[in-house]
Amino acid sequence: MDFAVETYDLTKSYGDFNALDKLNIKIELGQIRVLLGPNGSGKTTFLHLISTVLRPTKGTARVLGFDIVKQQLEVRKHVSIAFQDPRGFWRHKPKHILSFHASMYGIKDPERSSIVERTLKEFDLWESRDKKFMDLSGGQAKRLEVAKLFVHIPKLTLLDEPTAMVDLDGKRLMWDKIKELKEKGCTVIVATNEVREAEYLADKITIFSSGKDIVTDTLPNLKDSVKGGDVVDMRFSDPISPITLQTLKRLPGTVGIIEVDENRLRIPVTRSEDWLPLAVSSIHGNRLASVHITEPSLDDIFMTIVKPKAETK
Repeated sequence: MDFAVETYDLTKSYGDFNALDKLNIKIELGQIRVLLGPNGSGKTTFLHLISTVLRPTKGTARVLGFDIVKQQLEVRKHVSIAFQDPRGFWRHKPKHILSFHASMYGIKDPERSSIVERTLKEFDLWESRDKKFMDLSGGQAKRLEVAKLFVHIPKLTLLDEPTAMVDLDGKRLMWDKIKELKEKGCTVIVATNEVREAEYLADKITIFSSGKDIVTDTLPNLKDSVKGGDVVDMRFSDPISPITLQTLKRLPGTVGIIEVDENRLRIPVTRSEDWLPLAVSSIHGNRLASVHITEPSLDDIFMTIVKPKAETK
């Protein structure tokens, strides 16, 4: 088995609205796959379907080899999910919530108490262990929701907006803990609309829009797909000659040239790693003083890929 998740025309409809529309996607074992997309793009629906929280309207999926329609109990044995909205009874305390989750996986004392204590400390919740769930801050409740996954490391972990409501220090803590899941042999799927989160975590990124998988690739490949997405800032020791300008304009990959001043150019290019060696070897009569390259962000990628698709509907 090479894939943790394989979907086959997976569809979830509410009346005439398709929250997920004939989705066909494969997610490799042992990787962190990030689902990136705006609210309403189908990310949460996908997680709820493959965790058997919801049943598909049409199609199906295999999760770790088990069919989500015909073998729900087998799927649930191997999959854990941290929901977008933290789940907990208002009077329960963090230590009791984690202890309950550990007991669901058959972990008995004294090991259970040790795991709960360690997990509370790792997620900076030890001082809040006796607070009622209703009295936790939004960030504390969110950390507790993710902490549930660590009392027993599942084969497949699903996280829906794991750092929503969490402060900057908490985000980095959560991201490092999510990477730790992969190091322990877990396949991880993260749904988010935070670009920084996707950049930090992802082995591969799947961009969702309107219940469909628009594109799946590694971050470097997605960046390379943006025409003119790299911007090369070139400074010269002397005024730029007309010959240098014309040479750079004719190079394959040059999208445009902005003359900032007589000694400086900003040049949008495609695949700067291919373009720059050609440029340096082609320049004659001008001495290059410095070069700075700005790569496209995931925001640039998202707007390049998703917006044109939306406009053609």
